[in-house]
Amino acid sequence: MNPTDAARHWHDPATALRYARAAARVGLWRSERLLAERHLAKDAPVLELGCGAGRVALGLWREGWTAVEPTDLSPGMVGLAEGVLAEAGCPFRPRVADATALPFPDGAFAGAIFAFNGLMCIPGRALRARALAEIRRVLRPGAALLLTAHDRLTGPNRDHWLAAVAPAGGELGDRWHESETGPVFIHASTEAEGRGELEAAGFKVALSAMRSELADEPPEVREFSDDTRWFVALA
Repeated sequence: MNPTDAARHWHDPATALRYARAAARVGLWRSERLLAERHLAKDAPVLELGCGAGRVALGLWREGWTAVEPTDLSPGMVGLAEGVLAEAGCPFRPRVADATALPFPDGAFAGAIFAFNGLMCIPGRALRARALAEIRRVLRPGAALLLTAHDRLTGPNRDHWLAAVAPAGGELGDRWHESETGPVFIHASTEAEGRGELEAAGFKVALSAMRSELADEPPEVREFSDDTRWFVALA
């Protein structure tokens, strides 16, 4: 699988525009707020990966967080996030950054969030391992990483995955699907696989639960994203 092909969707201006609209329409998920309140100090530096057009950063700021560093691989996303946050009066300044090679010193952050299945948009176990190693490097000991991942053994696609085989050159759980802005790559793992990738990177998994087990999300969130698994992992 070509990482460039997987990244193309996120560099599309139409994708960035969709996420800019979501920043205003969807807002912070109830489960995001719940876990952030439990694990991310409001006055300590928090790294956001895959910030898109600023939905999570804006939501955290409105809930009282003061030191969020939003990052995204896509310059187009970062440009829109800058506009969304500035228009709201939010002081956070997003920047372009690759999760597999973060431009921050060791131990720079007291927590991190990789929302909306962002880690699973990285193609291949090796690249995801590199991203997790980088995230752990820039976190302080004991700091929490919050992330979501599609679980292929839950939901409407379960029977498909039980009968599926790994694609040539890929892994079981890899798939391309059509979105409003064209084909997009996503990997769906099992709970054991997601836990294993985190533990292999040196994290300790403190929580693993489906979003629906944590919070009753409003219709806007359920329309924007189907149910997904939350992990809380400690560096």
